[in-house]
Amino acid sequence: MRKYLPLIVVELYLLVTLLLFFVGPIKYHVHNLLLFVVLMILCHSYFMVGYILGIKMTYNSTCLKANNDKLSGMFWVLFCVGLISIWGSYRNIMLFDGIIPNDFFEKLIQGFTEPGVAYTERMMNLEGGGSSGARIFNILSLFFSFSKLLFIFHFLYFWSVLNVFKKIAALIYSFLFVSTGVSAGLNSVIFIFFIFSAISLLTILYVRRNIYLNKILLILSLFFLVPVARFGKIMSERGGGFEYFASTSPLGDISISSNFVLSAEPNFLDLLYYSFVWLTYYVCQGYYGFSLILDMDLNWTYGFGNSEFLQRQFLLITGKDISSLSFQSRVDHFWGKSAQWHSFYGQFANDVGFIGLPFLLFLLAFFFARVWKSTLHQGSFFGAALIPILLIMFIFFPANNQIFGFIDTLSYFMIISFLWLLNSNKVRI
Repeated sequence: MRKYLPLIVVELYLLVTLLLFFVGPIKYHVHNLLLFVVLMILCHSYFMVGYILGIKMTYNSTCLKANNDKLSGMFWVLFCVGLISIWGSYRNIMLFDGIIPNDFFEKLIQGFTEPGVAYTERMMNLEGGGSSGARIFNILSLFFSFSKLLFIFHFLYFWSVLNVFKKIAALIYSFLFVSTGVSAGLNSVIFIFFIFSAISLLTILYVRRNIYLNKILLILSLFFLVPVARFGKIMSERGGGFEYFASTSPLGDISISSNFVLSAEPNFLDLLYYSFVWLTYYVCQGYYGFSLILDMDLNWTYGFGNSEFLQRQFLLITGKDISSLSFQSRVDHFWGKSAQWHSFYGQFANDVGFIGLPFLLFLLAFFFARVWKSTLHQGSFFGAALIPILLIMFIFFPANNQIFGFIDTLSYFMIISFLWLLNSNKVRI
């Protein structure tokens, strides 16, 4: 059961998202329905087979024993580099061109009390040509921005042996991490922090067979309602009524039967329902975008078509703009390539085609299984550190390519995977 629990959790989650897509509160007209269903069956089947095969295969090398002293001693290094990454993210998100944000607390208070206003001001600044002017920093940060998330995993992993001063530093770091999202009125930063932290903590406790795991899981589940409710508050302040869903489809393929209207001062349950419907739209809309492209021919994007971030880097390196080749650009007039989500499947179809998607899922699941097995059997620190980023990838499957679409998560996935490969067959941590 311990070996296959991640597969069960991921598959149940993805099946629930498909159920919500077909029979949830938001109604979609699914294009190319038969091909959509066949591809989903193939992708899930190959995913399960890949995972099972990854678990069944044995390790050929003998694990060597090592202690945690060296990794534990990386606390301040990761803390400092992580702070630099947070500062870089703040500059990019807040479009701040400078070294010290003198209005930091002013923006934080505004984002907390008036998230809709904070978001609107940021978008107006962005449309007006606002920029952090940090292109070189952003390019170089690919090699160190992994520390932004790794420090969170690190201090959770070593929490019991940290002194009071280090624990306070970790809490301050967490505050600064979240403050960027609060100041900008963005949901994504807050959700990534909570999901990554929660999965990291649960992974650590599960591998260690902590007796309080079930209680902590219950507490985290209840605490998750806080960012969900805040998400609803932010969307309501942006003027996001349910009628917005239909307006996103020029083909008239989206509708909602509910006449629910959020009051000016909603109670907590109404806010949760409002948030649930919006989250359903956010998570599942990518499936609709995927259905739109299933009758199109592939224009290969050289392995860079799975995210707009990678497409920009390809343009920067080669001078060639491949964004117009993507499926998402070719259905932009029906489903905005940047305004709407297109699912992991649709984005990676640019690189591997529809036939290649099941094989890609097979490889991902095989890798996932090997990482999990090294975590359970070898006590791999880097294996455990990969679990939260992989689960975030799977959580966003119906929506977008979350991990490869942003420099922080891409850096984390690449660097920690490399360190895991370097250590998984040599050292027990």
